Amino acid sequence: MNTSEASTKCLKRSNEESVDSLSGFEKKKLKEEIEARKKDMEVVTKQLKDNQLQQLIKNLDLYQKQKNCIDAEMKVVEKKQEEWVLKEKMVQLDIENFRNEKEKCSIDMKIVESKTQELRSKVDKLNGEKAALESKKEQKISQFGNDKLWMENEKDEYDELIAENGLETRTDDRMKNEVEAREKVHEAEILAMDANLNLLQTQLDGFVKREAESHTLKSIILKKQEELNGQEETAKKMLEDFRISHDRFSAETLELEIKKGQMEEDIEATKLAIDKITSVDGNDKKEGQDEQEIEATVFTQNEFFSNDFDVPEIPFVDGSEDKNDKNIGEEKHRNEVVDKTDSILRSTDSEQATNGNSSADDLQEKPIGFSDDLDDAEMQIVVSDESPNGEEQEDHDEEQEEGDEVQADEAPTDGPSCSTQSKKKGKSEKVQKKKPKAKVHSKPLQIHKSSELYNAKLHIKACYKKFGYSGASDAAKEAVDEIIESVEEKNCSVVQLVQGAQFPKNECRGLKSQLMQLIMGPKVERPKASASKNGPNHVHPLTYTGDLYLDVNTAKGQDVLDNAVELMKTGNNHVFGPSEKEKVLNVLEGDSRVVEAEKTFFEQQSLHSTNGRSHPVPVISKNDEEGLKHLLANASIFMVDDVDKWNGFDVKAFDLDKISKVFKPDHTVQVIRQVPQPTTTNFNFTSTDQKSNEIGIYHFTELHKLEHFLDNQNICFQALTKEAYNEILASPANKDELLKKLGEELRKNQLPLGDDENDSEDAKAMKATVPKYANLISFGTNVDLSGPTTKEQEKSCGKLPASLAPTGKGSLLNFAFEKIPGLNQVQMYLKPPAARTTGHFESNSLGSININLGPADCIWWSVPAEYSQSFAQLLNRQRRTKKSSAFSQTWWPNEEECIKHGIVVQKFVQRPGQLVYVGIGTYHWVQSEGYTANVSWNVGQLSFHQLAVAAIMNDHYLAQANYSIVPVEYISWNIVMSSEPVEEKEFRQLLKAILMRSLAHQQATLDFVSDKIKSNNVELLPKKKTGLKPMKFGKDKDAVARCFNCAQVLFNFVPTNKENRIICFKCIDKYEVLKTSKINVIQCYDLEYLVGVFDGFKIEQ
Repeated sequence: MNTSEASTKCLKRSNEESVDSLSGFEKKKLKEEIEARKKDMEVVTKQLKDNQLQQLIKNLDLYQKQKNCIDAEMKVVEKKQEEWVLKEKMVQLDIENFRNEKEKCSIDMKIVESKTQELRSKVDKLNGEKAALESKKEQKISQFGNDKLWMENEKDEYDELIAENGLETRTDDRMKNEVEAREKVHEAEILAMDANLNLLQTQLDGFVKREAESHTLKSIILKKQEELNGQEETAKKMLEDFRISHDRFSAETLELEIKKGQMEEDIEATKLAIDKITSVDGNDKKEGQDEQEIEATVFTQNEFFSNDFDVPEIPFVDGSEDKNDKNIGEEKHRNEVVDKTDSILRSTDSEQATNGNSSADDLQEKPIGFSDDLDDAEMQIVVSDESPNGEEQEDHDEEQEEGDEVQADEAPTDGPSCSTQSKKKGKSEKVQKKKPKAKVHSKPLQIHKSSELYNAKLHIKACYKKFGYSGASDAAKEAVDEIIESVEEKNCSVVQLVQGAQFPKNECRGLKSQLMQLIMGPKVERPKASASKNGPNHVHPLTYTGDLYLDVNTAKGQDVLDNAVELMKTGNNHVFGPSEKEKVLNVLEGDSRVVEAEKTFFEQQSLHSTNGRSHPVPVISKNDEEGLKHLLANASIFMVDDVDKWNGFDVKAFDLDKISKVFKPDHTVQVIRQVPQPTTTNFNFTSTDQKSNEIGIYHFTELHKLEHFLDNQNICFQALTKEAYNEILASPANKDELLKKLGEELRKNQLPLGDDENDSEDAKAMKATVPKYANLISFGTNVDLSGPTTKEQEKSCGKLPASLAPTGKGSLLNFAFEKIPGLNQVQMYLKPPAARTTGHFESNSLGSININLGPADCIWWSVPAEYSQSFAQLLNRQRRTKKSSAFSQTWWPNEEECIKHGIVVQKFVQRPGQLVYVGIGTYHWVQSEGYTANVSWNVGQLSFHQLAVAAIMNDHYLAQANYSIVPVEYISWNIVMSSEPVEEKEFRQLLKAILMRSLAHQQATLDFVSDKIKSNNVELLPKKKTGLKPMKFGKDKDAVARCFNCAQVLFNFVPTNKENRIICFKCIDKYEVLKTSKINVIQCYDLEYLVGVFDGFKIEQ
C-alpha cells in the first residue's frame, strides 16, 4: 500500500473504531501523518490555485484581445456602413431627380396634350365651317342656275309677246340688263365664298401643322420618360443592392455586438474568478482542523469553480449527479468528498513517484477545467429546444434550474487527476451544466412578440392597399411607408413578354431523353430467372417504368397475352421488367442550359440584365394565344395578367359575401393554424432558436364554421386594423406603440382554438404545445366549389381556355370521367396575412392553376423541374425524420439554403387578377401579404411530357408505399378508345407502351383470379363492356375503382366485398378477407376487346 492509500485509510478509520483506543505511539504517528498530509494538501491546493489563477489571467488577456479585435472589426463595418449609407443617399437623390424630371415631363405632356386638344377642337371647328361654306356655295350655284334658267324662259316669252304685238325693244333690253346684274351678283357671292374657303383652308393647314408638331413633341417627351424610367429602375436596383448591403452590415454589427457582449461577460466573470481565488481564506492552516475540515478544504476548488459562477465553467466532476442532486444528504456528500480527496492524493503521489515533484509550469500545460479550444469551452450553456405549454414554463424552469445532464469531456492525463470515471461504477459520469432559465422562457416569448409585430405590420400594409392615405400629412405618409418598407419582399422578378413571343423550346425542360429511356426504352433481352414453384399471393400494382421485353412498335395484342400467361406459370414477367426504384425515387435531373437559354430570352424581352438572385417568371396578357401555347409547352411556371372577363371568367362570382350565402349556415371550413412570420424564418410554437436549414412546418388543422371564420376576419381587418391605421395617420409619431397595441389586439381577437372531437391525435398533441401568448392566424383551405349551390363559380372557371379550365377538353383528367376535389374540381382558399401554402409539387406532377381574387398580393417561390432532384435531395437531408415519407411531412424551404446549394429559385409577386400556371414537376410554396382569396385546380396537358411524368410519378408513389390519385391506366385506354387526335409521335408511342403493360397486367390478373376461383370463395362477373361509357363501381358508384382501404386504382378487374365496397387483391390477402367473406370480381372488358383496341391504335399515323 503506498503512502496515499495509507493516508486515506487513516482518514477513514474514524468511522470504524475510536481514536481513544489507540496507544500513545499510534496517536502520535496518526498526528504526524495528518500533519504531513495537511502539508501535501496545502501544496496541491496552492498549485491548483496558482494554476487556475494563471490560466484565468491568460484567459482574461485573451478575452481582452478578442474584445479589441471585435471593436476594430465593428469600426471597419461601421465605416463601410457609413460609406454605403452615403451612396444610398446619393442614389436616393438621383431617384428623386429622376422623379422630378418625370414629373416635369408629365406636366409638359399635359400641356402638350391640352394644346393638342385645343388645336384639334379648332381644326374640327374649321372643318365644320368649311363644310358649311361649301354647302352654302353649292346652294348658291344651284340657285343661280335655277334663276338663269328662269330668266331664259322669261326672255323667250317676252320675245314671243313682242313679236306678236309689235312692241318696242326697250323692255327686252331692260330684262337683259337685269339678268346680267343678277349674274354678276351671283358671281361676286361665289368669289367671296371661295375666298372664305381659301382662308379657312389656310387656317386649317396651320392648325394641322401645329398638331403634328405637338405629336412630335409628345413622342420626344414619351421617349424622355422611358429613358427616365430606365434610369430610375437602374437606380432602384442600385438602391436595393445598397439596402441589402446595409442589412448585411447591420447583421454583422449585431453579431459583433453580441460577441462583444459575450466577451465582456467573459471578462467580468474571469475577473470575478480571479478575485475569489486571491481572496480565499486560509482556514486550512488552522491547528486542530478535523477530517471534515481537511476534506472541505480540498474540495473547495470543486465547489468554487463548479457552483459559484457560470462563465467560464470549470468542469470539475462532482461524482455521478442528476438533476435532483440538491436533495442528496450530507453523508453522501462527505463520502464523495473523501473519494475525490483520495483521487487527488493518489494522483499526486503517482506523479511524484514517476516524475518527481511537479512544477508549476508542468501544471500549467493543461489547465484544469479549460479546453484547448477557447472559443467553445468557456461558455458551456445548454438551452432546451422545447418549452412546455403556457404557464407551466416557469415551474418547469424552476425544476430544471440546474439544466440537462451532458457527458463530461475526458479529463487531462497530466497534472492532478480530474478523472470522470467512478472507482465503484467504472463508467463515465455526467456533469451538470447550468442553463439560464430566464432565457429559456424569454426566447419563445420574444418570438411570438416579434410575430405579433410582423402580423400588425402586414395588416397595416393591407389597410394601405385598400384605403390609401390620401389627405394624410407628410409625416403620416412617411410612417406608413416605413412600415410597408419593413415587410416588403425583396428579389422578386418577372418579365412581361411581348405579344406572340416564342418562349425557348427545351424538350420537356431537358428531360425528354431521360423520360423516354425510363418509360418506353427499346426492347431488351429478358434476363434468365429460375421458375417459382408458388404463384403470387396477390396481383401487384401496375408499374410503368423498367425494361420492355417486347417491341412496342411491332408487338400484337395476342403476343402480349401469350407472354403474360408465363407470370403465373414461372413467377417471372415476360412482357416488362420491374420498376427502376432508384431512378423513380430520385426525381429526374434536367439540363441547366435550359435556364441559361431562358435568361438570354428574358434579357431580350426586358432589355436589361437578369443576373439577379431570382430567376425571372414570364408574364403574358390574356389575349396572347400564341404566347400561351409556347409557355404551356416549355415554361416551368408563368403568369397571365388580368384574367377578369377573360372569355367570360368573372372575379365577382367569387365575392366572399356571395360565397357565404350559397352555403348553409353551419357549413364548416378546414382551418390551418400557423404562426405569422417573415418568409425568411420558420419558427414553431415554442422555438428558441432559428437555423437556416430548418424546413419542418409546425401547424395543425381544425374545423370551424365558415360564418364564424369570415366574421373573425372582418373583426380583425375592418374593425381593429382600420382603427389602428387611422390612429397612425392621425398620430404618426406613436406608430411603434400603435403597432404593438394592434398586434396584441389581433392576438386577443384571433379565432379561438377549436375543441372538436374529430381532431386528429396529431392536432390534439400540437394544440397542447401552444403557449397562451402564441399568435396563431387562421388559414381557410379546401373550400369545395362544386355541386348545385356553386354552379355560377364552376361555370365561370369553365369559360377559361380549354387548356386551363378545370374540365377543359385539353386536359388528361377529363379522360378519367371523374371529379376529384382539388384535382379537377375548383377549391377556394381564404388567406389572412402571412398564410403559408407549404412546399409541394402537384399530384403526379400535374400542372395547376391558381387565380388570386384579391385584394392582397401573394409571394411565390418555385424551383424549375430540371432542379427537382437536387431540391428533393436537399429536402431529404433536412427533414426532421427519415422514418416517415416526405409526402407525410410539411416543409418550408429556406431560399438562402437553396441558392447556396446551386438550386435555381424563382420568386415573384402574384397580384390580384393574375393567374399562375405551375408547370409539370415544379416545386412551389406561397405566402400571402394580406387578406385575399385564391381559387385553384389541376390540369394535365394532353402531351407526351405530362403523361410520361404522371406515369413515372405513379411508380414514385409506389416506391414510397403510397398510391397515385391520377388513374393513368384509365386515362390511357380512354384516350385511345375515344379516338382523340394525337399528333405527337412520342405521345402515341407512350400510349402504346402503357397499353402493352396494362394488357399484360390484365392477363396476369385474370390468371390469378381464375386460380383463386378454383379453391376460394371468389366469383368472376364478366360485364363485356365496350366503348367509353364509364361504369359505376362499388357502394359510392365511382367512375374509377379504388380500394376503400389503401386507395389503389383498379382497372378492368374490380373486386368487391359483401358490403359492395371495392377492395384490392393485396388487401384481400393482407386481411385474409376470403376466410370470412365472399369476393365478387367484376370484369369490365373482355381481353379480346382490349386486344382489338390495342391492335387498332397505330404509332405511325
